[in-house]
Amino acid sequence: MTVISMIETTKAKAKTKIKIQEWLNKLSYLLIFICIIAIALKPIIVLADNGDTIVHVTNTGKCYHTAGCYHLRSDREITLYEAVVENGYNPCSDCNPPIYDGPEPLHEKMEKSQSSSSSKSYNTDNSREKTNVAEKEEKEEKEEKEEKDNNICLKVILGLIACFWGLKVILYTKITYEKWKIEKELFLQEQNKYMLLYKNKDPLSLVDIPKNTFLKDGFPCSNGNGPYGDYTVYVAKKNGKVLHTKSKCGGANLVPINYAQVCNLPHCKRCSTGKKIKLPKIGWYQEYIEITRIKQKYQIP
Repeated sequence: MTVISMIETTKAKAKTKIKIQEWLNKLSYLLIFICIIAIALKPIIVLADNGDTIVHVTNTGKCYHTAGCYHLRSDREITLYEAVVENGYNPCSDCNPPIYDGPEPLHEKMEKSQSSSSSKSYNTDNSREKTNVAEKEEKEEKEEKEEKDNNICLKVILGLIACFWGLKVILYTKITYEKWKIEKELFLQEQNKYMLLYKNKDPLSLVDIPKNTFLKDGFPCSNGNGPYGDYTVYVAKKNGKVLHTKSKCGGANLVPINYAQVCNLPHCKRCSTGKKIKLPKIGWYQEYIEITRIKQKYQIP
């Protein structure tokens, strides 16, 4: 395998590697964006540490329940567990609320609560007071939890946004650096290749110049009529879009120009078509221009 073919192979592999890195970069951005959306839409649930001390009762029932029990009606009330125990309520057998486990048996506490009306009245007032306290505490706790949830959501979203942009900057910097390294390696490889071909050589000595041809003002020229000899052609002074080989054609105001400058223009059908029209070959000049460009780009003496 020649040096040139090895360089071309390395160049192709480098371009493929750059494309793969760019696709991985886009994929990582997409995954980070999906994570941000998923976390932002997912509710954050915070459980209270004293939730088990709150129970529910009805005005006519004799049992206390948890919040989701199907026995509860629209007249249900929120109260504390200690209050329902003191008033002789029994735990619901279906929803399994907290069970009294104090030092005194439940039935004895119920009998004592029923033995004295004055004690019952006091307990009722005490129960109402505790119920109001429980409702107030629950409301304050709910507001506090909502505020904490909002703060947590905001902090999570801001943190993810910061991480997203941080990763984006890091990935962009890394990919840019890798791309620069590959481009530098390719530049050095091609520089070495062209050094072997063009170092300390005049570009004109490397091309096959036609006989009696030379450069004038950087353009090909030969001895003959016109400012560039055989390389002299003509275009319209204004909006020259057609190439002419004669200085006068159809009354148009024509000006001379070097053929190498307008060789890609369409030829005039009046004066520049037919077998008798012979324009000079400029392949050698285009090769000379390319070699000159390469020597300037790769800083070849």
